[in-house]
Amino acid sequence: MKPERIDIEQARRASGLRIVTLANIPSPWGEALKGILHIKQLPHARVSHVFGSPTTMFQEWSGQDSFPVLAWNDERPLSTWIDQLNLAERLAPTPRLIPERFEDRVLMFGYCNELCGENGIGWIERLRGVHEQITKPGGDPRGVSAYLGKKYRYSAEIGARAAERVAAGLTALAARLEQQEGRGSRFFIGDSLSAMDIYWAAFSNMLKPLPPELMPMHERMRTMFTTTDPTVVAALKPILIEHRDFIFKSYLELPIDLS
Repeated sequence: MKPERIDIEQARRASGLRIVTLANIPSPWGEALKGILHIKQLPHARVSHVFGSPTTMFQEWSGQDSFPVLAWNDERPLSTWIDQLNLAERLAPTPRLIPERFEDRVLMFGYCNELCGENGIGWIERLRGVHEQITKPGGDPRGVSAYLGKKYRYSAEIGARAAERVAAGLTALAARLEQQEGRGSRFFIGDSLSAMDIYWAAFSNMLKPLPPELMPMHERMRTMFTTTDPTVVAALKPILIEHRDFIFKSYLELPIDLS
């Protein structure tokens, strides 16, 4: 079922489940949330926010200015991945995406935080891109990169170390998948799909996007989301992309609709 498309004012007044995502940008946090709602078959209305358009009404409603946001009835809108995941699990306990077994649950949230959380792979890869754009010849230190850098606390020191930090995280994820493959599992945690599999599938598109026929987007955007840093590229092992492709083809919607 395709989500109803509404605007911010309608979202503020509506009941039920609503999400606000960035339009035309493969934001991994937003695409992961859309994937979670798809797997759980949770009906929802969607607001597609165009980057650069006014956010005053959105900020008044959500209390902040980051995307995506997930809202349920008159509960406060949720802007962090972990709150969004917990709400989705509460509204649709099956299929389970948070493992029931304690040890698996601890592992999953640990890996998810290192991928999705503040100073995780996604966060630092974003700052690595900011550093690249600001420091390269002909780069624009006053454009979008400057906005993102200020918002996510970029510094030259963080930027200089970012590629190594992203690569270290990717190396650990690849090692985990290799360990799981050795015991006969195709998933990050245990023997079944978890939120970590969905988050990695979405976040991989920050580094090596799905091909155009599976994720149509403007070529300039595709270039921005294709990492060429040699340190990061070397750490993006084939097993990571193979896992991404398996999760998308087996569980998520294709082609991806970024509108």
